[in-house]
Amino acid sequence: MLWSPRRCIYSGLVVVTLALAATACTADKTASTSAPAALPPTAIVAAEPEPEPEPVAAVDATPEPAVAAVPEVPEVPEVPAVPETPKKVLILGDSLAATGFGALLERKLDAHPSIECARKAKSATGLARPDFYDWESEAKKQVEAKSPDLVVVIMGGNDGQDLTPKSGKGKRVAWKSDGWNTAYKTRVSDFLKEIGVDQRKVLWLGLPKSELNSFEQKLTVIRQVQSEAIAELGDAGTYLETTPFLTDSKGELLDKATVGKRKDQDLREDDGIHFTMAGSEYFADKVYPEVLRVLGVADAEPEAPAAKKKKK
Repeated sequence: MLWSPRRCIYSGLVVVTLALAATACTADKTASTSAPAALPPTAIVAAEPEPEPEPVAAVDATPEPAVAAVPEVPEVPEVPAVPETPKKVLILGDSLAATGFGALLERKLDAHPSIECARKAKSATGLARPDFYDWESEAKKQVEAKSPDLVVVIMGGNDGQDLTPKSGKGKRVAWKSDGWNTAYKTRVSDFLKEIGVDQRKVLWLGLPKSELNSFEQKLTVIRQVQSEAIAELGDAGTYLETTPFLTDSKGELLDKATVGKRKDQDLREDDGIHFTMAGSEYFADKVYPEVLRVLGVADAEPEAPAAKKKKK
Protein backbone atom coordinates (compact mmCIF):
# COMPACT_ATOMS: atom_id res chain seq x y z
CA MET A 1 0.00 0.00 0.00
CA LEU A 2 1.37 3.25 -0.91
CA TRP A 3 1.77 5.79 1.96
CA SER A 4 -0.23 8.85 1.47
CA PRO A 5 -0.05 12.05 3.54
CA ARG A 6 -3.86 12.39 3.71
CA ARG A 7 -4.22 8.81 4.85
CA CYS A 8 -1.54 9.36 7.41
CA ILE A 9 -3.33 12.38 8.86
CA TYR A 10 -6.58 10.47 8.94
CA SER A 11 -4.98 7.57 10.68
CA GLY A 12 -3.48 9.94 13.19
CA LEU A 13 -6.83 11.43 13.95
CA VAL A 14 -8.32 8.01 14.43
CA VAL A 15 -5.60 7.04 16.81
CA VAL A 16 -6.01 10.24 18.76
CA THR A 17 -9.78 9.79 18.83
CA LEU A 18 -9.51 6.27 20.11
CA ALA A 19 -7.03 7.35 22.76
CA LEU A 20 -9.32 10.05 23.97
CA ALA A 21 -12.24 7.66 24.02
CA ALA A 22 -10.25 5.17 26.05
CA THR A 23 -9.26 7.84 28.46
CA ALA A 24 -12.86 8.97 28.84
CA CYS A 25 -13.98 5.40 29.38
CA THR A 26 -11.39 4.89 32.03
CA ALA A 27 -12.49 8.12 33.72
CA ASP A 28 -16.11 7.02 33.66
CA LYS A 29 -15.23 3.70 35.28
CA THR A 30 -13.26 5.45 37.96
CA ALA A 31 -16.13 7.84 38.61
CA SER A 32 -18.63 5.01 38.78
CA THR A 33 -16.69 3.21 41.47
CA SER A 34 -16.08 6.31 43.61
CA ALA A 35 -19.34 8.19 43.34
CA PRO A 36 -22.96 7.05 43.24
CA ALA A 37 -24.82 7.19 40.08
CA ALA A 38 -26.64 10.37 39.43
CA LEU A 39 -30.40 10.24 39.89
CA PRO A 40 -32.44 10.47 36.85
CA PRO A 41 -34.02 13.79 36.19
CA THR A 42 -37.40 12.58 37.38
CA ALA A 43 -35.95 11.62 40.81
CA ILE A 44 -34.57 15.05 41.58
CA VAL A 45 -36.79 16.82 44.08
CA ALA A 46 -36.65 20.52 44.00
CA ALA A 47 -35.61 21.85 47.41
CA GLU A 48 -38.18 24.10 49.01
CA PRO A 49 -36.90 27.58 49.33
CA GLU A 50 -35.95 28.42 52.89
CA PRO A 51 -38.33 30.94 54.42
CA GLU A 52 -36.99 34.38 54.47
CA PRO A 53 -36.09 35.43 58.01
CA GLU A 54 -38.65 37.68 59.58
CA PRO A 55 -37.41 41.19 59.82
CA VAL A 56 -36.02 41.89 63.25
CA ALA A 57 -37.37 44.99 64.82
CA ALA A 58 -34.77 47.61 65.08
CA VAL A 59 -33.25 47.69 68.54
CA ASP A 60 -32.81 51.07 70.10
CA ALA A 61 -29.12 51.37 70.58
CA THR A 62 -29.64 53.87 73.40
CA PRO A 63 -29.00 51.99 76.67
CA GLU A 64 -31.75 52.10 79.21
CA PRO A 65 -30.91 54.45 82.06
CA ALA A 66 -29.72 52.65 85.13
CA VAL A 67 -32.19 52.74 87.98
CA ALA A 68 -30.60 54.82 90.67
CA ALA A 69 -30.53 53.22 94.06
CA VAL A 70 -32.84 55.04 96.45
CA PRO A 71 -30.67 56.28 99.29
CA GLU A 72 -31.83 55.55 102.76
CA VAL A 73 -33.39 58.59 104.32
CA PRO A 74 -31.47 59.33 107.50
CA GLU A 75 -33.53 59.75 110.60
CA VAL A 76 -34.02 63.39 111.34
CA PRO A 77 -32.83 64.06 114.87
CA GLU A 78 -35.38 65.60 117.12
CA VAL A 79 -34.83 69.30 117.35
CA PRO A 80 -34.80 70.33 120.97
CA ALA A 81 -37.51 72.73 121.85
CA VAL A 82 -36.44 76.32 121.98
CA PRO A 83 -35.76 76.98 125.62
CA GLU A 84 -38.19 79.31 127.24
CA THR A 85 -37.02 82.68 128.44
CA PRO A 86 -35.39 82.05 131.82
CA LYS A 87 -37.42 82.99 134.83
CA LYS A 88 -35.86 85.77 136.86
CA VAL A 89 -35.68 85.71 140.63
CA LEU A 90 -34.60 88.53 142.92
CA ILE A 91 -33.70 87.94 146.57
CA LEU A 92 -34.08 90.86 148.96
CA GLY A 93 -33.34 90.87 152.66
CA ASP A 94 -31.28 91.58 155.72
CA SER A 95 -28.30 89.67 157.16
CA LEU A 96 -29.90 86.26 156.46
CA ALA A 97 -29.93 87.16 152.77
CA ALA A 98 -26.58 88.93 152.90
CA THR A 99 -24.64 86.00 154.34
CA GLY A 100 -24.48 82.23 153.80
CA PHE A 101 -28.15 81.39 153.31
CA GLY A 102 -28.83 84.12 150.76
CA ALA A 103 -25.63 83.40 148.84
CA LEU A 104 -26.28 79.64 148.71
CA LEU A 105 -29.91 80.05 147.68
CA GLU A 106 -28.88 82.44 144.93
CA ARG A 107 -26.23 79.97 143.73
CA LYS A 108 -28.67 77.06 143.67
CA LEU A 109 -31.31 79.03 141.80
CA ASP A 110 -28.87 80.53 139.33
CA ALA A 111 -27.48 77.06 138.54
CA HIS A 112 -30.94 76.01 137.35
CA PRO A 113 -30.97 76.09 133.51
CA SER A 114 -34.29 77.95 133.44
CA ILE A 115 -33.64 80.51 136.17
CA GLU A 116 -31.58 83.66 136.49
CA CYS A 117 -31.15 84.86 140.04
CA ALA A 118 -29.91 88.12 141.54
CA ARG A 119 -29.64 89.27 145.14
CA LYS A 120 -29.62 92.54 147.04
CA ALA A 121 -29.16 92.40 150.80
CA LYS A 122 -27.89 94.50 153.66
CA SER A 123 -27.27 93.43 157.23
CA ALA A 124 -28.87 95.21 160.22
CA THR A 125 -31.69 96.59 158.08
CA GLY A 126 -35.47 96.24 157.89
CA LEU A 127 -38.62 98.29 157.53
CA ALA A 128 -38.54 99.92 160.97
CA ARG A 129 -35.70 102.38 160.18
CA PRO A 130 -36.06 103.83 156.67
CA ASP A 131 -33.98 106.74 157.88
CA PHE A 132 -31.07 104.27 158.14
CA TYR A 133 -31.84 102.24 155.01
CA ASP A 134 -34.79 102.94 152.77
CA TRP A 135 -35.93 99.52 151.60
CA GLU A 136 -38.94 100.92 149.76
CA SER A 137 -36.77 103.00 147.44
CA GLU A 138 -34.18 100.23 147.11
CA ALA A 139 -36.81 97.60 146.24
CA LYS A 140 -38.22 99.82 143.49
CA LYS A 141 -34.74 100.41 142.08
CA GLN A 142 -33.92 96.70 142.09
CA VAL A 143 -37.07 95.48 140.36
CA GLU A 144 -36.76 98.17 137.71
CA ALA A 145 -33.21 97.04 137.01
CA LYS A 146 -33.77 93.27 137.19
CA SER A 147 -37.42 92.88 136.05
CA PRO A 148 -37.88 89.71 138.12
CA ASP A 149 -40.75 87.28 137.78
CA LEU A 150 -40.50 86.45 141.48
CA VAL A 151 -39.13 88.36 144.45
CA VAL A 152 -38.04 86.34 147.48
CA VAL A 153 -37.99 88.38 150.68
CA ILE A 154 -36.53 87.55 154.07
CA MET A 155 -36.33 90.41 156.57
CA GLY A 156 -37.83 91.60 159.84
CA GLY A 157 -35.39 90.30 162.43
CA ASN A 158 -34.33 93.90 163.11
CA ASP A 159 -37.86 95.36 163.16
CA GLY A 160 -38.81 94.66 166.77
CA GLN A 161 -38.34 98.32 167.72
CA ASP A 162 -39.94 101.75 167.34
CA LEU A 163 -40.98 102.66 163.81
CA THR A 164 -39.12 105.77 162.65
CA PRO A 165 -40.29 108.13 159.85
CA LYS A 166 -38.25 108.10 156.66
CA SER A 167 -36.87 111.55 157.43
CA GLY A 168 -35.76 110.44 160.87
CA LYS A 169 -37.78 113.25 162.39
CA GLY A 170 -41.29 113.32 163.73
CA LYS A 171 -43.36 111.01 165.83
CA ARG A 172 -42.33 107.40 166.17
CA VAL A 173 -44.61 104.44 166.69
CA ALA A 174 -43.43 102.74 169.84
CA TRP A 175 -42.74 99.04 169.93
CA LYS A 176 -45.50 97.08 171.69
CA SER A 177 -47.84 100.05 171.42
CA ASP A 178 -51.42 99.55 170.29
CA GLY A 179 -50.74 101.08 166.90
CA TRP A 180 -47.50 99.29 166.18
CA ASN A 181 -48.98 96.25 164.38
CA THR A 182 -51.13 98.41 162.11
CA ALA A 183 -48.31 100.83 161.31
CA TYR A 184 -45.90 97.99 160.60
CA LYS A 185 -48.40 96.26 158.33
CA THR A 186 -48.72 99.50 156.37
CA ARG A 187 -44.97 99.58 155.90
CA VAL A 188 -44.94 96.00 154.65
CA SER A 189 -47.77 96.81 152.22
CA ASP A 190 -45.99 99.92 150.96
CA PHE A 191 -42.83 97.90 150.44
CA LEU A 192 -44.80 95.32 148.43
CA LYS A 193 -46.29 98.07 146.27
CA GLU A 194 -42.80 99.25 145.37
CA ILE A 195 -41.93 95.71 144.35
CA GLY A 196 -44.83 95.86 141.89
CA VAL A 197 -46.95 92.90 142.95
CA ASP A 198 -49.33 93.56 140.07
CA GLN A 199 -46.53 92.53 137.68
CA ARG A 200 -44.76 89.74 139.58
CA LYS A 201 -45.08 87.25 142.41
CA VAL A 202 -43.68 87.53 145.92
CA LEU A 203 -42.49 84.74 148.17
CA TRP A 204 -42.05 86.01 151.71
CA LEU A 205 -40.02 83.72 153.93
CA GLY A 206 -41.15 83.56 157.53
CA LEU A 207 -38.31 84.34 159.91
CA PRO A 208 -36.51 81.20 161.13
CA LYS A 209 -37.27 80.18 164.69
CA SER A 210 -34.67 81.40 167.18
CA GLU A 211 -33.10 79.79 170.25
CA LEU A 212 -33.52 83.02 172.28
CA ASN A 213 -36.91 83.27 173.99
CA SER A 214 -36.95 87.06 174.25
CA PHE A 215 -36.05 87.47 170.62
CA GLU A 216 -38.50 84.76 169.61
CA GLN A 217 -41.32 86.74 171.23
CA LYS A 218 -40.56 89.66 168.93
CA LEU A 219 -40.38 87.42 165.90
CA THR A 220 -43.78 85.93 166.68
CA VAL A 221 -45.41 89.36 166.36
CA ILE A 222 -43.47 90.26 163.24
CA ARG A 223 -44.31 86.97 161.52
CA GLN A 224 -47.99 87.46 162.20
CA VAL A 225 -48.11 90.97 160.72
CA GLN A 226 -46.07 90.00 157.68
CA SER A 227 -48.26 86.99 156.93
CA GLU A 228 -51.40 89.15 157.13
CA ALA A 229 -49.97 91.67 154.66
CA ILE A 230 -49.00 88.92 152.23
CA ALA A 231 -52.43 87.30 152.49
CA GLU A 232 -54.00 90.50 151.13
CA LEU A 233 -52.08 90.04 147.86
CA GLY A 234 -54.11 87.00 146.90
CA ASP A 235 -52.46 84.74 144.32
CA ALA A 236 -49.58 87.17 143.82
CA GLY A 237 -48.21 86.59 147.30
CA THR A 238 -47.07 83.48 149.18
CA TYR A 239 -46.03 83.41 152.80
CA LEU A 240 -43.79 80.45 153.67
CA GLU A 241 -43.71 79.35 157.29
CA THR A 242 -40.19 78.07 157.86
CA THR A 243 -40.54 76.80 161.43
CA PRO A 244 -41.25 73.19 160.30
CA PHE A 245 -37.89 73.15 158.51
CA LEU A 246 -36.01 73.77 161.75
CA THR A 247 -37.97 71.76 164.31
CA ASP A 248 -38.44 68.08 164.99
CA SER A 249 -41.71 66.13 165.19
CA LYS A 250 -42.23 67.39 168.76
CA GLY A 251 -41.77 71.02 167.77
CA GLU A 252 -38.35 71.23 169.39
CA LEU A 253 -35.78 73.40 167.66
CA LEU A 254 -33.08 71.47 165.82
CA ASP A 255 -29.54 72.27 166.82
CA LYS A 256 -27.91 69.63 164.59
CA ALA A 257 -28.86 67.94 161.34
CA THR A 258 -27.50 65.96 158.43
CA VAL A 259 -26.38 68.34 155.72
CA GLY A 260 -25.65 66.66 152.42
CA LYS A 261 -23.71 63.58 153.46
CA ARG A 262 -22.37 65.16 156.63
CA LYS A 263 -24.06 64.08 159.84
CA ASP A 264 -24.56 66.00 163.07
CA GLN A 265 -23.76 69.44 161.69
CA ASP A 266 -24.31 72.47 163.92
CA LEU A 267 -27.00 74.67 162.41
CA ARG A 268 -26.63 77.87 164.47
CA GLU A 269 -23.94 80.29 165.39
CA ASP A 270 -23.26 80.98 169.04
CA ASP A 271 -25.78 83.86 169.05
CA GLY A 272 -28.56 81.30 168.49
CA ILE A 273 -29.95 83.41 165.63
CA HIS A 274 -27.71 83.28 162.58
CA PHE A 275 -26.89 80.11 160.71
CA THR A 276 -23.54 78.41 160.41
CA MET A 277 -22.46 77.59 156.87
CA ALA A 278 -23.84 74.09 157.37
CA GLY A 279 -27.07 75.61 158.72
CA SER A 280 -27.23 78.00 155.78
CA GLU A 281 -26.88 75.10 153.36
CA TYR A 282 -29.50 73.10 155.24
CA PHE A 283 -31.97 76.00 155.18
CA ALA A 284 -31.27 76.79 151.50
CA ASP A 285 -31.94 73.15 150.59
CA LYS A 286 -35.34 73.40 152.29
CA VAL A 287 -36.32 76.72 150.72
CA TYR A 288 -35.10 75.97 147.19
CA PRO A 289 -37.93 73.59 146.13
CA GLU A 290 -40.50 76.04 147.54
CA VAL A 291 -39.12 78.77 145.30
CA LEU A 292 -39.43 76.46 142.29
CA ARG A 293 -42.99 75.60 143.25
CA VAL A 294 -44.09 79.24 143.45
CA LEU A 295 -42.18 80.07 140.29
CA GLY A 296 -43.82 77.16 138.46
CA VAL A 297 -40.53 75.59 137.34
CA ALA A 298 -39.62 71.91 137.62
CA ASP A 299 -36.37 70.92 139.23
CA ALA A 300 -33.45 70.17 136.89
CA GLU A 301 -29.80 69.23 136.89
CA PRO A 302 -27.68 72.26 137.76
CA GLU A 303 -25.92 73.93 134.86
CA ALA A 304 -22.18 74.49 134.83
CA PRO A 305 -21.32 78.07 135.85
CA ALA A 306 -19.32 78.62 132.64
CA ALA A 307 -22.23 77.53 130.45
CA LYS A 308 -24.65 79.66 132.45
CA LYS A 309 -22.42 82.70 132.14
CA LYS A 310 -22.07 82.18 128.38
CA LYS A 311 -25.85 81.87 127.98
CA LYS A 312 -26.40 85.18 129.74
